Amino acid sequence: MDKKVILQRLGIILAFPLAYAYVRLLLFTSYGEFMVDPSQGAGHFLISFSYPVFALLFILVNELVRRGRREDAALPKEAWFWYAMTFLTGLTASFGPSEALSVFAMHLCAVYSVLVSNRILLGGKTSGYIIADLIDGFHVKAFAGFPNFVVDWKCFGKKRTDIIEAEPAPRKSRFGVVLFIISMFVLLIISVSLMASIDEDIANFFDDVFTGLEEYLSNIRIEEFVYRFIVAIPVCFYLYGLISRTSKSDGSREKRVASWLNRIRGKGKTTSATIVYIAAGVFVALYMLFFIKRLAYMLGGFVGNVPEGTLVAYYARDGFFELVGIMAVNMCVYLAIILFGNTDSEGKFALPARILVTLLMAESIIFAIVAMSKLGLYYSIYGYTPKRILAMWGTLTLGFASFMTILTVNRSKPHIRAGILFTALSYVAICVLSGVLESIS
Repeated sequence: MDKKVILQRLGIILAFPLAYAYVRLLLFTSYGEFMVDPSQGAGHFLISFSYPVFALLFILVNELVRRGRREDAALPKEAWFWYAMTFLTGLTASFGPSEALSVFAMHLCAVYSVLVSNRILLGGKTSGYIIADLIDGFHVKAFAGFPNFVVDWKCFGKKRTDIIEAEPAPRKSRFGVVLFIISMFVLLIISVSLMASIDEDIANFFDDVFTGLEEYLSNIRIEEFVYRFIVAIPVCFYLYGLISRTSKSDGSREKRVASWLNRIRGKGKTTSATIVYIAAGVFVALYMLFFIKRLAYMLGGFVGNVPEGTLVAYYARDGFFELVGIMAVNMCVYLAIILFGNTDSEGKFALPARILVTLLMAESIIFAIVAMSKLGLYYSIYGYTPKRILAMWGTLTLGFASFMTILTVNRSKPHIRAGILFTALSYVAICVLSGVLESIS
């Protein structure tokens, strides 16, 4: 049988187990199930197997379907990174600062890895079109491929026509197969029983196994199984539709959408340079005035110098989220300049615009440093909490994005791909750090 046909069949056979695993492990798992504590008494550092197991199963099914239905089966190097991120974000869900955020990140990485592995990103690679790419995966590909779970069963009807047999092949007997399997199972039980009668350790091992199996079977509730089975049906159509539809795509639709987005963005570039300079200059000047008035107060977190009469807790919190909000606003200002500001034929901004954007992003970096100093002061006094370490990650990510923006503007080369990779890797790192801090606290 053709190797591709085998992979196609395996992919569709595993589609429903994948969906049932999603329903069982992610939607109806009680806290504490599938969890171990590797800390061995040194605090609590529980790791759940449910999320990484599902991630690995998802990757396996995607590879089977992709290799069975795509002519170019070679896996892009970038896909390895997103497969790893899918697994790691799932792994960190149980000990990171936010389980919900990690599970959400795992979903994003899983869908994005399907698109990357099939080379159908709108920009050809990880780019500023990442939001459109994810919409394409989560919505367009998955729902458009909903019928594929039914349609693709035709692979079981394929027969080899490349070999003409001299004599008709003997007809296979299903009864004989069933009888053989039953015979082997009975003989296996007899063999195990004989070994157990000789060796006490073997007897104890199988006694524990069957005792645990008996307890598990006695606790199974049929209504729960039926409910999960029913819920898993639409999940199966959705997940397999995403994978199958993507593996059959040649990327032509994505190229048309990318071209359309470029035209839409180009039509908005009608704002005169003077207006862009004035708008950006207002923000830059406003922040400079703010620094002159408040920077001495804000920088007190670096040396722990709290103004007299001010509580440390109040000082550390005072203005932190506002600073992070200002950084986010500055990124939106930059995006507005990109979308509506005039550029030359090569997409480059004039020197005044580059200077103003550079100053704006430099001010954002200063805001990030000030925010981190306040967070560090608060952390040094009150210790670890998941919210604080998430706030640290968010501030660090926005600061890095500001730095990448400076490079993008002055080198006229997009660095958003580096920002996306940094965001993914730094999140996993912050989750690991959170787990370590949780285990020693």
